[in-house]
Amino acid sequence: MNFDAVVLIGFGGPEKPEDVVPFLEDVTAGRGVPPERLKLVAKQYEQIGGVSPYNRLTREQAEALQKLLSSRGLEVPVHVGFAHSSPRIADTLESLARTGKTNVFAIIMAPHRSPASFDKYVKKAEEALASIQSQGLPLPQVTYALEWHNRPGFINAIADRVKEGYAQLSAAEKARHRAELILTAHSISKKMAQESPYARQLDETCQLVTHKVGMPYYQAAFISRSGRPEEPWLEPDLTEFIDRRTYEDLSACVVAPVGFLVDHVEVLYDIDVKAAEKAKWKGLHMVRAKTVGTHPAFIAMLSSLVEEASASQNSCH
Repeated sequence: MNFDAVVLIGFGGPEKPEDVVPFLEDVTAGRGVPPERLKLVAKQYEQIGGVSPYNRLTREQAEALQKLLSSRGLEVPVHVGFAHSSPRIADTLESLARTGKTNVFAIIMAPHRSPASFDKYVKKAEEALASIQSQGLPLPQVTYALEWHNRPGFINAIADRVKEGYAQLSAAEKARHRAELILTAHSISKKMAQESPYARQLDETCQLVTHKVGMPYYQAAFISRSGRPEEPWLEPDLTEFIDRRTYEDLSACVVAPVGFLVDHVEVLYDIDVKAAEKAKWKGLHMVRAKTVGTHPAFIAMLSSLVEEASASQNSCH
């Protein structure tokens, strides 16, 4: 028995300028974030065009995955469900239940697992299933993808993006001792990092990418730190790192957002605006590598997750 549906589960983003503040209110609900802070963050969206391309790009990944699965003989629809924008995770799962889809494979679109990047989505899905059950609808069985932060398809896709970035440097800048490879991900609190595999998985991804690209080493840096100022988070901050390293004769770098699969505000603002402005001011040539997006190797990796889980499920029946 194959899966009835595949669902890509992600964070979500505002698709219209008027959605930005309600979206931010949804993201920060219950955290006591003052309205002034939300207005400041809303201005970041203004600097990247007023909206986020996250939903559109995730839909493109879903379409690419469905097309590839079909070409491999697995006719299964691929849907999206977001935590903070439409279609919500609950909406997608309920819609599947109402159409009799009860065997669902879910891929949470975050490569490194933490309470914020994995557990939160599973909890939202469980709440949706409880609601579905309370309505007397057929209850979908949801199977989650195994961890994939170290799978060759993911690593190869990032490595290709990094190589594309290096191709934009001059011959002198490409000299290994002058051009730094900076691999970035979302910062989380050190407490959360200690209680989850996030930092270990990120380090493994970074090491595999660095080896694949053929670089002698990499520098990890983090973006989008939030929370109370006194609470320790994973460091160094990307912008602060650029500020510090340029005093040490760093003239060029390639920044690859390995913790992000598509462009959204963290990438488009924290890297492309904030870090880029610092780099320009310091005289540093910074190239930002593309996110994996619909890179064929990445989509093929997602397809293999579905196919392997389907084969495993069939062998158990």
